[in-house]
Amino acid sequence: MPVVSAVFAPCFSAASKTILAVNLVGFTITAVTQTHKITDLCGVGAFAAGALSSRLASSASVGALSLSSPSTLATSLVAVWSARLSGYLFRRVCVVGEDKRLRQFFPEDENEPMFTGPSKFPINLAGFWSIQATWAAVVGAPAYLLAAVPSAALTMPTTIAFGIAAAGLVLETVADYQKSKWYAQKNRKGYCETGVWKMSRHPNYVGEVMFWSGMAAAALSPLMAANAPAWSLGICLASPMLTYTLVRHVSGVPMLEDSLTKKFNGDADFQQYLRDVPIFWPTPASIQRALV
Repeated sequence: MPVVSAVFAPCFSAASKTILAVNLVGFTITAVTQTHKITDLCGVGAFAAGALSSRLASSASVGALSLSSPSTLATSLVAVWSARLSGYLFRRVCVVGEDKRLRQFFPEDENEPMFTGPSKFPINLAGFWSIQATWAAVVGAPAYLLAAVPSAALTMPTTIAFGIAAAGLVLETVADYQKSKWYAQKNRKGYCETGVWKMSRHPNYVGEVMFWSGMAAAALSPLMAANAPAWSLGICLASPMLTYTLVRHVSGVPMLEDSLTKKFNGDADFQQYLRDVPIFWPTPASIQRALV
């Protein structure tokens, strides 16, 4: 497989610079308006922009890109994932009004001094957007780096890996759709337990981990066949690892579980729910329960 090894860095660099630019614009608008409604729109939307930039960088260095290559599939999947999730999160925050997790980055009132007040506005806000940009650059790396090997063949292992990614995308989409329908019910319970939410207490996050695990697996074989530099392989492996760490142990599951426990601690039905539905990975029993 002919490939210019020097293309890997420009592809990743092009994606990273685009992601940084998108987040810089988002931060500026957010700081001026003091509303965080475009946070996820920019943060998740930057993945699609980064994937497109890496493709353009590869085209300029290597030449025309094959429409049937792993790179094309990766770019397409990331674009769909990015557009779907950013749109969903933007619509949700517009309906709800705010994301309570981000309230800490804004002044408590108009009298709070900049830089030295409790929120350290806009210093902490800038730090958050910087972390968000880094997240998009690292997690989306499998797609950005695959652009450097446009002539890679679509092998069976790569196809299976893309299948895992597609399954994760479907699971995440279905979970968000079912949660939205549940949330719209006037007589809803305090926690969702319908459809795929019977398999896991956080099936949307399970789908996200599946998606990026599949993307990383799909990228590794073509990259190794093209003698990609070690740093590129390391970033590909870091993508699903970072995703799992963030959603399972940092900003996703722990915060939601803590909120549910505070609301329903001591409730007998909730205790049964905790016993029946695994916190993250579905079990054969929970899958069977969801299918009944």
